[in-house]
Amino acid sequence: MNKMVILLIPVVLASSVQIERDTLDNGLIVLTVEAHKIPVVEMKTHVRAGSIFDPAGKEGLANLVGQMLIRGTERSTYDEIVESIESVGGLLTPFASEDYSGLSGKVLSKDLPLLIDMMSECLMHPQFDSLELSRLKRETISVIRARSDDPFEVSERGFRDLIFGNHPLGHFPTGFDSSVSVLSRTDVEWFYDAYYHPNNTFLVCVGDFSKDSLMMLLNEGFGGWARSEIPDTVLAEPIASDRPVARIIPMDISQAYILLGNFGPKYGADDWHAARVMNYILGGAGLTSRISYSIREKKGLAYIAYSYFQRFENGGYFVAEVQTKKDMVNEAVVSLLDEIRSMREGIRVDELEWAKKFYTGYLPLSYDTYSEMVNIVAQIEIAGYSLDYLDQFENYISALTMEDLIAAARSHLHPDRFYLLIVGNIEPEDVKVEGIEWME
Repeated sequence: MNKMVILLIPVVLASSVQIERDTLDNGLIVLTVEAHKIPVVEMKTHVRAGSIFDPAGKEGLANLVGQMLIRGTERSTYDEIVESIESVGGLLTPFASEDYSGLSGKVLSKDLPLLIDMMSECLMHPQFDSLELSRLKRETISVIRARSDDPFEVSERGFRDLIFGNHPLGHFPTGFDSSVSVLSRTDVEWFYDAYYHPNNTFLVCVGDFSKDSLMMLLNEGFGGWARSEIPDTVLAEPIASDRPVARIIPMDISQAYILLGNFGPKYGADDWHAARVMNYILGGAGLTSRISYSIREKKGLAYIAYSYFQRFENGGYFVAEVQTKKDMVNEAVVSLLDEIRSMREGIRVDELEWAKKFYTGYLPLSYDTYSEMVNIVAQIEIAGYSLDYLDQFENYISALTMEDLIAAARSHLHPDRFYLLIVGNIEPEDVKVEGIEWME
């Protein structure tokens, strides 16, 4: 089906970005960035109702509720919602992550009233039709089972389970086929009633609009959404292991997928910028990073080798990933640990300047479309940064020292108490690293 081609054109925004933050009377937070390069508006609502709030045994509930938002309301059927937004070439899609769920939409500027009308209807008056719910459950279970044949997906899910265990961050938002299959309409309605309230929501709008007109439309669309008390959900901190822990997921494949890491910074961590730049040197810079150069280019041990941080509001982790041949698994693991230890010991001046230069040049390119700007503004809100964060970012990076990066490495890289997940046709004895506790 034809979409608006114009929505795919990169939009270079002004170098100085003005983010404004307002709050409706019912507590709904509104963050706006006016940009008038093309007549398009992108909007995303974030309800603090992610999979972190899935009750034990009901993993996948937050995702199911989020997906059901557009599958029928008190006023419109699923087909009518889709036809209405597509009739103007727009998009309206649900999402669910670990921390937030909600709706994302984009339309031409002239159709902004329609988008707000559809968004508010879906968020405030979902019907949760039993037939649509059954259909969605079958679709979700089918997707989960299909992904069980993908070694990359298996390794990602396996590592999350290994490092977080029974903590809610231990499962992906989609949940498990066994847990999704038992979810009921009562579960969906309970979760919605508990978390879907304006005082538990923020909205980001970027594009070609007048803020005064936008606020009038938002008050009309969302003003009747009544605020309510949000459950005081206490989420326990994940407990880190004090020794190396590992697990093998057998799979009859020619390669081995290796994930090695540990807990890392969460959103709002004081040393996030130092950790981010440090990881760029370690494994985030593609072929020029230490991990890739050592393991892939110099030793020829792997097809893919890199590292990254994954952050959430209630936790996070660092992980280095390598795909290699079965008979190279041990050397690849040892090499990863060597590079992590080396990172904790120090970095070179040229590495620091090279990494800082990348980030000061990269950031403006990371929000050159409206959709990217929506996402980065959302991250600023979630992390609790000031509204001039984008203007100050270069200063944050420029001020970093080698001592800052080494401190971040020592805080977030732990070669003596790591988590190791391997997918492939290997045995524990193939990994000759002392002190590992192998889990079933």
